[in-house]
Amino acid sequence: MLPFLLPLLSILTMAELGLPASPALQPGGSQCIEDDCYAVFWSPEQFTGANLVCQQFGGHLMTVRSSVAADVISLLAQGGSEISLPASRLWIGLELEQNCSHEQKGKWKHSGRGALCGHQCVVVSEDSASGSVELVWEEHSCDLVTEGFLCEYNYFGSCKPLNLEPSIGVNVTYSTPFGGKGADFQALPLNSHALVVPLGLDLVCKKVEDTPRWSKESLGPWDCRVENGGCSQICSQDNGNPECLCSQGTLSKADLRSCLTEGDLCNPGRCDQYCQLSSEAPGGYTCMCDSGYYLGEDGHSCIDVDDCALDPNPCPQKCVNTLGAFKCECNPGFELLDSECVELLDPCFGIQCQHKCLPLEGGAYRCICKEGFMPIPDQPDRCMSFCNTSECPAICNPYNPDDCQCPDGYILDEDQMCSDIDDCAADECRGGECINLPGSFQCICPPPYTLSRTGQECILIEIVSGDEGSGTIPSTEATGPTTSSPVAGPIHSVVLIGIAVSILSIITVLLATICHLRKKKYSAQATLDYKCAGPTKEEVL
Repeated sequence: MLPFLLPLLSILTMAELGLPASPALQPGGSQCIEDDCYAVFWSPEQFTGANLVCQQFGGHLMTVRSSVAADVISLLAQGGSEISLPASRLWIGLELEQNCSHEQKGKWKHSGRGALCGHQCVVVSEDSASGSVELVWEEHSCDLVTEGFLCEYNYFGSCKPLNLEPSIGVNVTYSTPFGGKGADFQALPLNSHALVVPLGLDLVCKKVEDTPRWSKESLGPWDCRVENGGCSQICSQDNGNPECLCSQGTLSKADLRSCLTEGDLCNPGRCDQYCQLSSEAPGGYTCMCDSGYYLGEDGHSCIDVDDCALDPNPCPQKCVNTLGAFKCECNPGFELLDSECVELLDPCFGIQCQHKCLPLEGGAYRCICKEGFMPIPDQPDRCMSFCNTSECPAICNPYNPDDCQCPDGYILDEDQMCSDIDDCAADECRGGECINLPGSFQCICPPPYTLSRTGQECILIEIVSGDEGSGTIPSTEATGPTTSSPVAGPIHSVVLIGIAVSILSIITVLLATICHLRKKKYSAQATLDYKCAGPTKEEVL
């Protein structure tokens, strides 16, 4: 058993001072080791009820994870109970699986009631059969009502007991957040109180700059014989009043107990924005703020100036305050120019674009179409479906997915896609070559054929007389795509060559005759000679 735990026996008779609301729920004894505290409650409870009592102050039934915890159980279980020790059983936080006949070793002792089956819980009790008192563990039904139970509380930080000078000759009474009270503790968790009645001193364990320390709400030190008066360096009480002194080159903090060095004066977080060392200012430094802020009454914080609340208002129409600054905005129909709001002339005002009007610089505008559409060439303010690939998304009604449209020459496919129709697969060009294009097709005719006006049939070239009597031969290639074509049969190449030679011979004779007649009638007009024998005609022939 650890020697430093022997003083526990003196705390087991304490009463009247605990935090529990009911005296029946006050601990019968308690102790803390570093950040873990333990308490015994002498109150008949089943396992579940005992755990609920522990949870009232943020704890749970005690678990045994080290030899120190086992020694604490031994001391707490042997004091403060009027029940004879051999008959005392205390719940701890251990439950056994739902099976029978547990074979345990070490501190385990069989209950002596045969094999137990089902959900079981564990108690600690004393075994004096060997001639010395020893605590053992026993499994029992969780519905058993024991004489008491052991609770455990875990904290994040603790203070050591108060450091008192031997000459002071006073006692200290400690109270903990879980209700434990006494004069002998190895550690005290955060928010514990230390009461020194003769001095009228009530100290609290709290974190000061992230370090657990004994402190009090009021400023300044207390009696220097108790915890050095709370001073971080020197505590002086020569004239009867305690005073904290800082060594040369340091200054006192706001609590009048702590000291800081000049290097700590302007450490990060000291001032909201800027910190400047000053030997004349209180504390040796001065806080300053950026333009657009003013220094708060505490001398450290910087508060934003509401520029929009100034009179006169810095903006012509709307003012929006921001941290350390502001920005001006204009009402709808105005724009900010040189800090003034001028009326905005919208070039798109009154323009009837089918989809959207895009304002341009200089007061110009341009009608633009949504994705999947393009302007109609002769109507730039109107839009038509457009697709320049073999497949593109359909234009669908956002409120009706079944209402979809595809451009001309496309067919609606699955997943709301438009697929190009292969017009050439249906022999749309009769007597010529068909080239499929996105959304359309194009027919090309071989000589001496030309494309008909329908754009879907190749016909023999015909002589077309002009107003001045000169003949022209129509082109043999289509000038643009078409969307439909009839079917034409194949033409033998030898026949085509013969027909072409015959037609060219006839055309040559006709042209010679026409030129001869014209020369005879209009011998004075030299330009007609050029029309009859120009390079263009020669190229055609």
